[in-house]
Amino acid sequence: MTRDREGTVKTLLAVVTLMVGTILSAPALRAQDNAFADPASSDPTLVAAADAPVQTIAPADVLKMMRDKTANFALVDTQPADGYAAGHIPGAISYPWVMQIKTFPIPLPRDKMLVFYGSCPNDTTDTVRKLAQFGYFNVKIMDGGWYKWLELKYPSVQPTSNSAPDLSQLTGPHDKNDKTVSR
Repeated sequence: MTRDREGTVKTLLAVVTLMVGTILSAPALRAQDNAFADPASSDPTLVAAADAPVQTIAPADVLKMMRDKTANFALVDTQPADGYAAGHIPGAISYPWVMQIKTFPIPLPRDKMLVFYGSCPNDTTDTVRKLAQFGYFNVKIMDGGWYKWLELKYPSVQPTSNSAPDLSQLTGPHDKNDKTVSR
């Protein structure tokens, strides 16, 4: 009987602890949800920052920063995932604009200047304005985006081959009785 009583007490203690933790964290979670649902209800300074004009940076200046080992910045590519896979600036973080900033915390560094670029400036501008509502102020958009970067023939990461992938490893070993059908 003593074991049963100890087990019951431990279970009861665990449930009470869980309930207290839930009750204490609920206001913080509710506040976070409200900030995502209605940015106007958040800090007026953040709302004003989101309405401020977005700063831009020339591709040549981005290239200089890339070559400067002491520069404290991060490149952020806002193309959809397949666009990033097709080509991007070396070292860029993929953060597709379609993500629409629905999760928190936002997986972008706050301790660096963020330089955004994409294939469409409007999408990038929307992302930057939304980030300002969450306190990201050291942000710039690269003039001309990805296509201007390519036009200037600056370094880029491109797929290694445009040819069709070798899928022979997917078919497994061939039997001598296998027949090729021609059409």
